[in-house]
Amino acid sequence: MKLLITGLMGCLVCTHGVAQTMPTFDWDWMMSASHTQPSDSPLFALPQGQKRETAEQVDAGLDLESRWRGWTASLALTLSPLYHSAEQSRDATLTLSELFWQGERTLAGQTLDITAGKIRLDWGVGYGYRPLDLFLPYRRNPLGIQVEEGAGVLALSSYQELGEWTLLATDSSWGRSSDALLIESNEQQGVGLRHYRLVGDSEIQGIVYYDNVRRGLVGGSWVSVLNSAWGVHTSWLYQREYWQFQQQTERPLELVKMQHAGQFLFGLNWANAEGHNVIAEYWYDGRSWNAQEWQQALTSVAQLSEVGHSQMAFSYAQGYQAANVMAHNVMLHWTWDSTRGQLLGIDDLTPTLDVLWSVEDGGLIITQWFNWQAYDSGSASLELEFAARFFSGDSDSAYANLPDSARILFNLKGKF
Repeated sequence: MKLLITGLMGCLVCTHGVAQTMPTFDWDWMMSASHTQPSDSPLFALPQGQKRETAEQVDAGLDLESRWRGWTASLALTLSPLYHSAEQSRDATLTLSELFWQGERTLAGQTLDITAGKIRLDWGVGYGYRPLDLFLPYRRNPLGIQVEEGAGVLALSSYQELGEWTLLATDSSWGRSSDALLIESNEQQGVGLRHYRLVGDSEIQGIVYYDNVRRGLVGGSWVSVLNSAWGVHTSWLYQREYWQFQQQTERPLELVKMQHAGQFLFGLNWANAEGHNVIAEYWYDGRSWNAQEWQQALTSVAQLSEVGHSQMAFSYAQGYQAANVMAHNVMLHWTWDSTRGQLLGIDDLTPTLDVLWSVEDGGLIITQWFNWQAYDSGSASLELEFAARFFSGDSDSAYANLPDSARILFNLKGKF
């Protein structure tokens, strides 16, 4: 499939005849300084006599996006770490995040919009999680520098007055390979069909897709504006097959192909004229471990560590590779766009608070951001951000046993 998409891209380029224009270049940069406090989780415990220490780190990133004659290219250069308190070696990574072409062709009297290449493509609906991010697991609301790559895509879209049909083929292996076994196993190639439609104040979409990992899925979403203050959104997904880590008695975790899993998300959005915005969401992921399975994992880790099988015990940390650590989740998000007022006497200071609660085991992840737009001329900007994320809740909850108990960051970012 990768050769098919590459060949079709070449044909499209040869026949593409638009007027010559000068390429555009948009530069974005970011510096991130972080302090990390480790947790006491047995899942990440070091051998006896060793202790995990707090860590300070500085990273840098530079992104370039260029557009020319229907082509878009995105390059990301990351330096991580520039500095590390444990004197880790510096690592520079250059990533081709996207390289794609978009244009129009007429076939049998029907105008088709064509997208071909490596592109970040998702149709997800939601803030904390998006079940319909089908091709690559993009991280939601990350701290610090994050580079997201696209998948190989060939998409043909036909637009009607209030709707759109899209036929596509994708290959998620076009990105940089991952050391995470679950992510590597989920690399897929497939074909699918999507329909989007605007009905009154509502947006509706439906998707059918088949690939060599999930062996068939169907999903959809609905977004609606109820009035000037309230909105509602929901999405769902069913897939025939999926990979999941299964626990084995006195053995490391084993990655097993499972049958039939559903995902569901429901959310409400409220906003007012003063710039306050609140989102409340619940989502379920049938591929994730539940509270009983996490409790069993913690018990197995304790037993294996007692008999000196620390490497086998450490394998249970792979449970955190799942798209959702827990099956049932509730998130509350609040932000205030202070461009409509002053906070602490400062213009353009935007506070944000996220609270993620694991319904089953009482785990909590609390994240606070303060974002200040110090300068913005349209062509250049400077933004300062302070962020803190805390992992807590019941001591035997999955979130409380993540490798970090707290992360504090100061970010500088801008464009030129």
